[in-house]
Order: sequence, then structure tokens, then C-alpha cells
Amino acid sequence: MPEYPKLKDKVVLVTGATGGLGAALTLRLTHNGCTVIALDKNPKVLNEMADHVQAETGHEPILYPMDLLGATPDDFAQLAHAIADKLPSLDALVHTAVAFSGLTPFEHYEPTRWLKEIQTNLNSPAFLTQALLPALKASQGTVVFTGENPQLPHKAYWGAYGASKAAIMALADMLAEELDSSGVTVKTVIPPPMHTRHRAKAWPGEDPATLASPLQVAETYLEILGG
Repeated sequence: MPEYPKLKDKVVLVTGATGGLGAALTLRLTHNGCTVIALDKNPKVLNEMADHVQAETGHEPILYPMDLLGATPDDFAQLAHAIADKLPSLDALVHTAVAFSGLTPFEHYEPTRWLKEIQTNLNSPAFLTQALLPALKASQGTVVFTGENPQLPHKAYWGAYGASKAAIMALADMLAEELDSSGVTVKTVIPPPMHTRHRAKAWPGEDPATLASPLQVAETYLEILGG
């Protein structure tokens, strides 16, 4: 895999860091000399991921357990203060966290599930980005959102996942225009069909061999951050 010398000593926060894509991205960023703040909800799984990264690269990410479902703007402000106090900069924020429970007719969509998925997929990345913008402006950093095939949110049964992905891509476009002269770069990556447990919920019979691996997809993010 290619090397990205420009990433050395950069500080990057990755949400959803124990998921297929987030873990692959954490591994590749650490391999290229980044200090990675790995954010996810399960401390045990975070530690397992960190042990794997340590074994592969000789370095560990910084672990920040946080459940985006229950997080508030105050929690994100606290994270921003912790980064400012303990690290020299924040050079990038990469959103890979996602909540998706499967395809469901809207008529039968439980309100609590709708609220949970909107909170994780839209509200939390929006407020987290807002809290970290001062640090990203100071470093002239990068925000990367993870989008979705633009046709999918308009299709039947995709519920809150589809609605939230359409909204987050709109937010990314809005921020890219707002921050154009600030030094902050805003990008959206639309991954190709990728072998993850979330995709298997929608296409359970799909042959994994026909899909991109998370490590392959992670390279797109590295090209944005270190190209």
C-alpha cells in the first residue's frame, strides 16, 4: 500500500473507529505516522482494536469512548477542550460512525429507532464538527464526511438511514461553501459497495468477494488527508 509522508505527526480524530471502515482507517493512519484519536462507544472493542493497531504498527491510537447516541453538545465541547489541552493540534476530523438496523417500511418504523439513527448519523456529526471547527481552523485542517450513493436515500425502505445520509451530504456541501475562505477543507467520500456488517443487513446474500474491503476504501480517505 502507498505511503503518505505528509501525514506524519498529524492529529486525526476518527469516529466509528471500531467499525470496519473506521478500524481500517485508524490502522492506516497510524501506520503513516498520525496520532489518531479513536472515538467509539464500546471501551472493550476499542481496546481490542488498539491492541491490533499496536501489533501492526508499533503505536497505539488515543482511545476516546463516547456513545454518539447519547452525546450532547456539552460532551463535544468537553472533547474539544481535552484535545486543546493535551495535543498540539487537530488536523482532521473523519466521520465514519453509522447506525443502520436494516430495511423497514416507513409505516412500521419505530419512532425510537428513527430518533436513534438520526442522532447518530446526523445530529452528532453536525454538533461534533461544530465543536471542533475552532481547532480545525487553527490548523487549516480537513473534515471528511462519509456519504452514500446519492440515489439510495430516495429509494423505498431506507428510512432514517437514507434520510440522514441525504442530510449529512447536504450539510457537507453547505459547510464546504461556508468554510471556503477559512482554510478548512470539507470533503465527502462515497464508498463503493464495501464488505461490512452494516451492508450485510441490507444485502445478506451478497458475495463478500465481489465487494471492496474496508482497507481498500480507507485509501480514498488517506489520499484526501495526505495526498
